[in-house]
Amino acid sequence: MASSFLRAAISNNAFWCDAVCKALGSPGEFTSTLWFHRRDTPPFYPDIVTLTEADSEQAEAIATLVNSEERVWAIKDSYAALDLEPLGFTLLFEAEWIGMRTPVSVPSPISWKRMESAADLARWEVEWSKANGPVAQRIFSEPLLHAPEIAFLLGFEHDKPIGGGILNLDAGVVGLSNLFAEGRHGETIRRGLIAQAAELYPREPLVGYERGDDLDEAVRAGFELLGPLRIWLKEV
Repeated sequence: MASSFLRAAISNNAFWCDAVCKALGSPGEFTSTLWFHRRDTPPFYPDIVTLTEADSEQAEAIATLVNSEERVWAIKDSYAALDLEPLGFTLLFEAEWIGMRTPVSVPSPISWKRMESAADLARWEVEWSKANGPVAQRIFSEPLLHAPEIAFLLGFEHDKPIGGGILNLDAGVVGLSNLFAEGRHGETIRRGLIAQAAELYPREPLVGYERGDDLDEAVRAGFELLGPLRIWLKEV
């Protein structure tokens, strides 16, 4: 059985995916087993997120959705429990859900700013895209700034942005996502975002997912492993 902490991390991530799409004017839909979007989602965002461990109802719902339209589909297999090859999917990557039950605010060697205006958000996205490569469209829109449970953050060294991330409070936890850092500043940015979460959302656990070197960095910063996930992709 999955832990309640893992289930909260998964729910938080699905709510975040929906918030991004809703802010663009096209929210997704929730069932008891899935979050899904009937149209194309923004770059880097899945079309389907599983909310429960695999069962026949979930498998049937996924097959119905995928077979309803011939297009690119991305599925976040939140429990790493699905075999989607029969539906034409290939495994894109595997990762680990992570959590920190009691984030602590500690002094940061850099300064932090929360994005508050459309110009701030545009600047944040420019800095984020430098780390992720150019994208063909805006992903994050201004309505996200008006939600107190969402915070876009930039970290500065000598007035120069060196990294940042997003925090979102939902499902009783704070999701840390879209972390980016310039060069050697990865651990500084991650630890700074942990401190920002402790200040903005006191006593709320912190969750997210990572892989590779980023996962090792998160564990060094105090995160625990909650369980595996997989991202599957079906191309046209």
